[in-house]
Amino acid sequence: MKRHKRFAAGLLCGMLIVSTLFTGCSVGKRQIYFDSKSGRGDVFKIGELSCPKEEAKVYLANYKNLYGNLYGTDLWTEEYDTGAMEDSIKDAVLSHLTKVYALNLYAMQQEITLSDAEKEEVDKAAKAYYDSLNRKEKSYTGASKSDVQQMYARYALAEKMYVSLMESVDGNVSEDEARVIDAYVLMVKNEKLADKIDKKIKNGVSFDRLASSYNELDSMKATFGRGTYEKAIEDVVFSLDNDEVSSKITTEDGYYFFQCRNKYNEQLSEENKLVIVEQRQKQAMEDVKSAIEKEYYSHFNTKLWDKISAPTSSEVTTNSFFSTLDSYMSH
Repeated sequence: MKRHKRFAAGLLCGMLIVSTLFTGCSVGKRQIYFDSKSGRGDVFKIGELSCPKEEAKVYLANYKNLYGNLYGTDLWTEEYDTGAMEDSIKDAVLSHLTKVYALNLYAMQQEITLSDAEKEEVDKAAKAYYDSLNRKEKSYTGASKSDVQQMYARYALAEKMYVSLMESVDGNVSEDEARVIDAYVLMVKNEKLADKIDKKIKNGVSFDRLASSYNELDSMKATFGRGTYEKAIEDVVFSLDNDEVSSKITTEDGYYFFQCRNKYNEQLSEENKLVIVEQRQKQAMEDVKSAIEKEYYSHFNTKLWDKISAPTSSEVTTNSFFSTLDSYMSH
């Protein structure tokens, strides 16, 4: 998989940075401003880094052209709610950009920079992309070749930081951590009834029969991994052998009984290993977000952002901003 595709997929996963940098009055002891303090020509500022409107408009034009067509159908017509479409595109652009800038700040913290060779490829990509723009596209974005070079440098550094971050995530998951089991479950809320069921189990009454008579859950079948139930249940259930039945387990919700059907669902356990690694990757991004929140003030220029709209000219068709950089950085 190409590095850019891997990075882009990570950016779309969770929308972690924008969800907290610009949606509350404060983060810890740091104030989040919803005004024009980031500068008349800047959409937002995080720490010392400011996002100029030209960069936002380059992203906006590319997002519109990349995602405004579905199976050959132009979604930017009167047949569709273009206002809602534009709001969604702008939200995605803002989320994308804030992550790029947050990762740049994190790279600065970690003293990670682009190499001379990477800078050279960035410059080549910037020239190629800028030269691909027509007069209408240059007019809409207002970006110069130098502006595009800076955009690409930020994006390339964010990508480099993201790849480094993901590579630092431990990809080894033990079978026990990933284990998914199949079980029958019975739950009642009345303690006396639970004691009665517990006694019947010890006297050899089948779990199926008890569940069909007393179960207050919608289904007696359950397939789950660690973290699904509270620790009191997990400690008991994950120690059961196949066909073994637990005694009464007391929780705040009620009283549970389990019968283990399969203590290791091999297929689902292998799939769960991938889920666990993805969760670790999300946590790595969450840690970046937390570091940025603690270190930097954030400013969002709502007045400017509200004035910026997606291009309406049919001549603004640029959609190669990301792929052009990818083609050079993948060399």
